[in-house]
Formats: sequence, C-alpha cells, structure tokens
Amino acid sequence: MRLSEQNKIVHALEPQDHQAGVDSDSVNTENYGHVAFIIQFGELTGNAVLKVYSGATDGTKTTAETFNYRATSTDLKNTGGDTLGSETTSAALTLTASTYEDRMIVVEMDTAEFTDGQNFITLEFSSDASELFVSSVAVLSDARYQQSTPPAAVA
Repeated sequence: MRLSEQNKIVHALEPQDHQAGVDSDSVNTENYGHVAFIIQFGELTGNAVLKVYSGATDGTKTTAETFNYRATSTDLKNTGGDTLGSETTSAALTLTASTYEDRMIVVEMDTAEFTDGQNFITLEFSSDASELFVSSVAVLSDARYQQSTPPAAVA
C-alpha cells in the first residue's frame, strides 16, 4: 500500500518568512490515532518559540500540549541532514538559529494524549525571531476507518 493511501498528508504551514509569528492551519485528528508534523527551517535570525495547542474547533488554541520531537543536527543539504536525533519532550521549544536554521524537526503525538474533545491541533510560532523561514506538513496515521482516500483533516 502507498504512503498516501495509509496516511493523510496535509499542508500545515506554507513556506515563507513568518517572523511576525504565525499559527499553522489546524489539523483535525478526530479520525486518526497519531499525528506527525514535519517542520523545515530555512533562515532563522534570533529565537522563536514553538508551542502545540489543542482545541475543540478549527483555529481554537485551548490547551498547550506537551509534545515529542526529534531534530536533525546537520543542515538539510549536507550528509546526515536526513538523520533525526533522539526523541525529546517539550511544551515550549525555543528555536535558536544555531540549532535549527536549515534543519528539520518532527513533532509527534498520539491523539489519545490530547485533552478530551480537543481534536484540532495547531502549531504556534512566536514573533520573537526577526527572520523565520519555516514550513510544515502534517502526516496523520492510524486511521480509525481504513480507506484508499483517508478522511479530510483540515477545514
């Protein structure tokens, strides 16, 4: 079976400079057991903070969730740029240029860990950086109802 048939892949944040701070599109995890956000960084000047929120409706950020993530330690275009490090947990990840510029992180969460009734997940990037080129896609897996076209996850 193909990746796109087993998982729902959705855009979460378009690639551009989000230095003014930005919220990703909310992803509805109602029909899925797991969500992974693949986040790629380009230029990053200063620090920004990443938080993950759950809410009962699209765009609502009710509860700051603790999340697991893994990051590359080498620039994406270099050898080893596709190798993720050890899993770490955070509720508010400070994104420093020396650690995350031209790198990738994968944020993963099991939907059973979210606050009950809060199926919509939104990434929040603070406005603390003066340059923050970032993009993200979400990959939802463990669909409650297997089908060749997984159920929609964005409004």
